[in-house]
Amino acid sequence: MTEKAGLRTDAWGQGAVSGDFDGDGFPDLYVTALGPNLLFRNNGDGTFTEIAASTGVAGNEWSIGAAFLDADDDGLADLFVANYIETTEAQIRSGERTRRWRGRVLVLDGPRGLPPAANRFYRADGGGGFLDETTVAGFATGPPRYSMGVAALDADGDGDPDLFVANDSAANALWRNDGGGFRDVGLLTGVALSADGATQGSMGVAAADADGDGFPDLAVTNFAHDHYAFYRGLATDLFLDDAVGAGIATATFAPLGWGAVFFDAENDGDLDLAFANGHLYPQVDEDPALGESYAQPDQLFLREGDGYRAGTFGRPERSSRGMALLDLEGDGDWEVAVSNQDAAPVLWRGRTVAPGGWIRFRLVDPIGERDGLGARVTLTSGAARRRAGQTSGGSYASDSERVLHFGLGDSDRPVSVEVRWRDGMVETWPDLAPRRTWILKRGAPAAPHGTLLFQ
Repeated sequence: MTEKAGLRTDAWGQGAVSGDFDGDGFPDLYVTALGPNLLFRNNGDGTFTEIAASTGVAGNEWSIGAAFLDADDDGLADLFVANYIETTEAQIRSGERTRRWRGRVLVLDGPRGLPPAANRFYRADGGGGFLDETTVAGFATGPPRYSMGVAALDADGDGDPDLFVANDSAANALWRNDGGGFRDVGLLTGVALSADGATQGSMGVAAADADGDGFPDLAVTNFAHDHYAFYRGLATDLFLDDAVGAGIATATFAPLGWGAVFFDAENDGDLDLAFANGHLYPQVDEDPALGESYAQPDQLFLREGDGYRAGTFGRPERSSRGMALLDLEGDGDWEVAVSNQDAAPVLWRGRTVAPGGWIRFRLVDPIGERDGLGARVTLTSGAARRRAGQTSGGSYASDSERVLHFGLGDSDRPVSVEVRWRDGMVETWPDLAPRRTWILKRGAPAAPHGTLLFQ
């Protein structure tokens, strides 16, 4: 349907994120690229129209990650774009600066020594377009870094979205939102560097309250021979890199990671963790003494107590990049979609070994951005209370199904749900039956999924 839908393009695409930027109830699509980015407006009839240049969000950098967010609580979706290196396709194809990976195989060198590209922040102007307010919003303070993954989260608990940005071979950034303006507090909060105080080759990021203590946690994928980071939220605006304590350090030391997602793979109420892995250098296959391979297994870490037990999804093994979540079959089990370098994508089907209860929510906010970005959902099931936020982006150059999923374990009891919308309005829906997807629309009764409530 690509051609018929109006999505055919010759752009060197890198990633994508969805969001209802014009508030008409239909999800639009922003595609990052090497060169001008693309914004496909959903026409509501199965077709799209590309309008990036006319709305002011085309840019001309090497863009990878992106996230829609309501940064200033005006009900409109703003846009943050993570940019990598100032270069062109021709310069990449003719690149000649090389080094030897681990002293053995010859590979292209970078990114250190190459000019980093500045990130961009586009604020919705209220008229269907955007204004480049990168400098006004505070994102131009300090030199640019080699940015890749970006995730929106409420790191300081004040109700507005902050931004974590994973940077390659440079300190990561945590942009705290202070009333629509941002400042980098990565070093102050403990997420800029590894536990050893070093920069890492950070690629993708997953953000969620993995341990249910009310503070968000971050999992960040890194380059080969440098374990992935697990920034455990200890308090408001305070994190500790606890990859060793979380049980992911040893298993992630050798692989090279890209996409990352938190999700409940077993519907037992715990958030598990998955990584898309694949080497950057095909040349590693030429030297068996390295003990590395270009194709690598995607990893699945199941939560056990305060940490994780390492495993893999199995075969096939590819050189993976993006990773996103969707419930393709509508059965309450997540599927994990993975894009691969120079190979067909893989869809890992969810097969819960011991099927547990579950419940899912789609938020609809008729005021402005319809997905309810920034809304916080609190679920009460018996004595248990769990929370999740509505965000976009995350992982690496990917975007997951815009739905909030809660595993309920062996409970089949109805649950109560509270939604705190972005503007502070709070609504409660009691006694919602499990094992189904509910549409929660501001100011309306809960409705089973499939009911048209957008118009």
